Amino acid sequence: MFSFFIRKLGMILTILVGITFLSFGMIYLSPSDPAEIKLNRTGVTPTRELLDLTRQEMGLNRPLIVQYGSWLINLAQGEMGTSLRTNKPVVSELKKALPKTLALTLLSMTLVLAVSIPVGVLCAKYRDSIFDNLLRFITYLFASIPAFVLALLFLYVLCVQLGWFTVISAPGAKGIIMPALVLALTLSAWYIRQVRVIVLEELGKDYIVGARARGVPEGHIMFGHVLYNSLLPILTLVGISFAGLLGGTTIVETIFSWPGLGKLAMDSISARDYPVIQGYVVWMAMMFLLVNFMVDLSYGLIDPRVRKQGGKEHDQG
Repeated sequence: MFSFFIRKLGMILTILVGITFLSFGMIYLSPSDPAEIKLNRTGVTPTRELLDLTRQEMGLNRPLIVQYGSWLINLAQGEMGTSLRTNKPVVSELKKALPKTLALTLLSMTLVLAVSIPVGVLCAKYRDSIFDNLLRFITYLFASIPAFVLALLFLYVLCVQLGWFTVISAPGAKGIIMPALVLALTLSAWYIRQVRVIVLEELGKDYIVGARARGVPEGHIMFGHVLYNSLLPILTLVGISFAGLLGGTTIVETIFSWPGLGKLAMDSISARDYPVIQGYVVWMAMMFLLVNFMVDLSYGLIDPRVRKQGGKEHDQG
């Protein structure tokens, strides 16, 4: 297990360094001048002499590899630079938006799992029934609707027509309901179909036939065997979705004016706030790598076969 941890950690650091270099290089090659953007934000006319002086102060006159190395050292110390738009540290901007996105992520995933797992299991159990066919049609419909279309429909129906909510999200708990429902509906449509396929595959295995032949109760088969053995692929789906939501659901957060990481990223892109964009890219990469790492570790806790296989690989090594 220790060798697995070290190997995974080395892989994560290598991938993270590669992602940061690519993002830094793309922003370095962008046509916009961060020094000019900074001067325009302060209302100063960017003359040639002032631009050269500002570039020197910001370290933009140095070679790419030197700039990247300096930025990477600061990143390792927890510094990501200063926002060109707000003149505040990038870290503080991310920390300010993180709790909003975290709350939206947890609520959305709770709704998704509470709905999709039991419905997906029932669809698999009553395969090709009226219930299954109806749910397959509904999930296909919601999976085909883009999130921004569903969000606009929610705004029109619930805000404009019914007046239950305000168009701009309220800062309290009421403001999180609509974006969470939109994310839960779009994700649940995909999850129900995936859970149905996973459970159907598990139901077709020989040990299920043997359990039924021995007279094992159907409820015990479904929840004691089928659902338990389906946890690994379901856990993979949850990990991918959770990391994506923590990175910020840009379109949904922007439409509902929810002040999370997604809206912060969109505002930064519109304002060409390169330090915040770089910080957001690093955050996204860290979330995906960290969640995938935790999912890999949880495999060994859920399935003893994974632990045994890892032990054999360690002995062979």
